Amino acid sequence: MKKILISGIEGFVGTYLAEYLHSRKYKVSGIYFAQPVKRFGKLYQCDIREYAAVLKIIRTIKPDAIIHLAAQSSVAQGEKTIKQTFAVNVQGTLNILEAVKELKIKARIIYISSCEVYGQSNKKLTEQSQTNPVSFYAMSKLCAEQVCLYYQRAYNLDIVILRPFSHTGSGQAEHFIFPRIAKQIAQIEAGMTKPVLKLGNIKAKRDYSDVQDIVKAYELALRRCQSGEIYNITAQKPYSIKQGVEFLIKLSRQKIKVKIDKKLVRKNDIALLTGSARKFMRDTGWKPTIGFYKTLSNLLNYYRTKTER
Repeated sequence: MKKILISGIEGFVGTYLAEYLHSRKYKVSGIYFAQPVKRFGKLYQCDIREYAAVLKIIRTIKPDAIIHLAAQSSVAQGEKTIKQTFAVNVQGTLNILEAVKELKIKARIIYISSCEVYGQSNKKLTEQSQTNPVSFYAMSKLCAEQVCLYYQRAYNLDIVILRPFSHTGSGQAEHFIFPRIAKQIAQIEAGMTKPVLKLGNIKAKRDYSDVQDIVKAYELALRRCQSGEIYNITAQKPYSIKQGVEFLIKLSRQKIKVKIDKKLVRKNDIALLTGSARKFMRDTGWKPTIGFYKTLSNLLNYYRTKTER
């Protein structure tokens, strides 16, 4: 299994994944929509909503495996662009599976879903926990999972579904909470903005993994996960946004105030998302190696470097 096609290779995780797979001597190719910052292997610009384009690329590459990352990944944006989110997340997934089926390519497909499919819960989630999406983004991901499971059962495609919990790191889009805060603190330290952080719900708790641990998990899934199975990938230890903010402020070279703005509180925000990765760890041997506070420290230093330029 050496020829790997990554959809969404230009994205936050896609960039890290391509670099990691390249370092592991895989032959990497990628589908992108927006222009990539880094380039690994042969890249093909494509709107995954267009079946003919997807079919042509997969026919050209004949990959041994496809890691399907391409998606509209913002919960907030998903509520604003329902039709587009469904088309990208569900129809795009269907197009990839149908192309593999039509071409009779024996490729392993790793579908990257989301822990958001579980919705509200007050306990540690396993793969057997009930799904109850509370956002259109989450619903689109769950729909795409069902498409994957159907193709696996009906056509015997080799498909693995991964449900990663929250992950972050340098290069993540700045509408996500910790990159946004780290950037603001770096700007405050540089005297570019007032020493005030305006935040919404800081009580929400999530399992946070470092993106570098996540891409290692995806590579292990290629080799060790069972077809037709669903796996949680998570650090298994929840932290509140408040804990992360307080840590970053402690690292700051300036005194910073926090103001809660109710306008920034997301509708149907999930209070707790924490899960068990026992099944994934058992099948792959994966363990997270980078702690939450180390990830945040690296993130702040990344934005300090960018600001100093």
